[in-house]
Amino acid sequence: MTIQEMLAYLAGRGFSQKAIADEVGSTQPTIHRASKGAGISYETGKAIERIYLREKEAADLN
Repeated sequence: MTIQEMLAYLAGRGFSQKAIADEVGSTQPTIHRASKGAGISYETGKAIERIYLREKEAADLN
């Protein structure tokens, strides 16, 4: 799964780009660019992946 797909999933779960940015320690413009396919740092990508996995697991439990 790509970062773009993870961000789209999170947006579908009600996360704003600002909320994602705050949680990963980044900025909203960085998250916006990532959602459009721009490269991001490894650390930011892994942080987005952690949020995605947490939310996916929570959704699967319900």
